[in-house]
Amino acid sequence: MTRRSLLLLFSVALLFLLAACNGAANNDTNTNNEEDTISSLSTNADSQKYPHTKPVKIQEAKYKFVRIDQAQGNQHFTHQQNITNQTQQQNQQKQTHQRKQQQTQQNQQQQNGATPDQGQAQAQQQAPNEQQQNQQQTEQKNQAQATEGISEIERRVIELTNEQRRENGLPDLQADTSLSNVAREKSKDMRVNNYFSHTSPTYGSPFDMMRDFGITYQSAGENIAQGQRTADEVVQAWMNSEGHRKNILSDKFTHIGVGYDENGHHWTQMFIQK
Repeated sequence: MTRRSLLLLFSVALLFLLAACNGAANNDTNTNNEEDTISSLSTNADSQKYPHTKPVKIQEAKYKFVRIDQAQGNQHFTHQQNITNQTQQQNQQKQTHQRKQQQTQQNQQQQNGATPDQGQAQAQQQAPNEQQQNQQQTEQKNQAQATEGISEIERRVIELTNEQRRENGLPDLQADTSLSNVAREKSKDMRVNNYFSHTSPTYGSPFDMMRDFGITYQSAGENIAQGQRTADEVVQAWMNSEGHRKNILSDKFTHIGVGYDENGHHWTQMFIQK
């Protein structure tokens, strides 16, 4: 065999090896729009199989993620876990403070609405009303817990997203507080580190980030945006883009988290299938 033939065979083998090494990360689907103010990404790999990655800067304010080995992944996970614990502690303190405020308000309302006992007949009439009130309070409490820590504008994004799904015959996505905490941290990270990319210089791939924050999933997706100032504006921008619309109208996803950083108008919409 000639030397030229050997070189040709070696080149073909090298190309094949490089293609094979892309692994599960190439199951991701990435879409950007022309103005580069919105972007979408999704993966069919679950949280256990998704490879560990690290960010690589490809241009100003842009990063991509590349696969790393298990040892590096464990080191990265330990670092991110420390950050996660700090974030969770802050969120718990905030939630505890909110619960105390709500309890104080409820106690005040009960004290203001209390009346003296006017006999057994009146008590019997009040009993059904009290049961209804208790049931309503329980339902309100459950709803509050489901969206606890999610801001009004973030809830509006979730509401608008579910409106689009209903119009297309799809079930509502369930608001997930933990996932919203991750999405909010991603939006904040984009502002603080001055980038617009699915890959964070701090946390790596969004699917790495979800997993490192304790989120488990069968499949996942992410929409990001920058510059839109209202929930209606950002959802409309996503719906006008094929890739983002695909995430919003996916029949795979079951839960949603939304994070908005008002200082830089960064938006992150995370989807998972539990």
